Amino acid sequence: MNKQAIKILFLFLCFIFVNEVYAQVGPAHGWDAPKIKGTRQEIYSIYEGKPYFTDNWCLGKIQLSNGETIDSLYLRYSSFKDELIYFNKQINTQIRIDKSIISAFKFTDENGQLHSFRKQQFDNAAKSERYFEILSEGSVDLLCYKKVNLDEVSPYHDSKGTLKNMAYRQEYLYYFYSPAEGYAPVKPSKNGLLAQFDKQSQKPVKKLLRKNKIYISDEFTFIAAWETIEKNGFKVMF
Repeated sequence: MNKQAIKILFLFLCFIFVNEVYAQVGPAHGWDAPKIKGTRQEIYSIYEGKPYFTDNWCLGKIQLSNGETIDSLYLRYSSFKDELIYFNKQINTQIRIDKSIISAFKFTDENGQLHSFRKQQFDNAAKSERYFEILSEGSVDLLCYKKVNLDEVSPYHDSKGTLKNMAYRQEYLYYFYSPAEGYAPVKPSKNGLLAQFDKQSQKPVKKLLRKNKIYISDEFTFIAAWETIEKNGFKVMF
């Protein structure tokens, strides 16, 4: 290896080292030690749709696996990769936080709505940890895995006239969850919700929703329907 190659290798190794060190620097309020471990966020390819849960950076906080909380962070959740990114203002860089150090996080979006996420083991064929948004907490939680896929679609021209055939598409997956029973998938619709109850309970559940004038048309009304049902003592089937 000649001197020029050695010099290039040395500079490359220095860059990697500095990148890792700076990635752990945190600008959080009231925090005096570098505890946020991560790497620089990759730039996603631009297609139709959105790979992120929010359009903008949102002020929030994270809870570490040891229970410690770090607040005043600008966060963005990647629904495409199921990853949490924060903006490190000290080095003007997006940092993808190591999932292993996080147990939960929350942020307030552009419309003032608070979103709370929790990391959980998802018990399927390929065991993995996922970030679930907590839509409702109780003896049974209502969770949502805010998944976005990159799918092949019919060819289209983007804003620059480039021909593409891929797009980001939402595939939000909803679950009832309890530590004892695990996960029960549920569709965010009237029929999907009713299917989670035994036949004897379905009629009084429908009557309860009519009485409270709750018509499921979106996520907000779906949450309202479930919370009303749970408050009246009905139990879902797992």
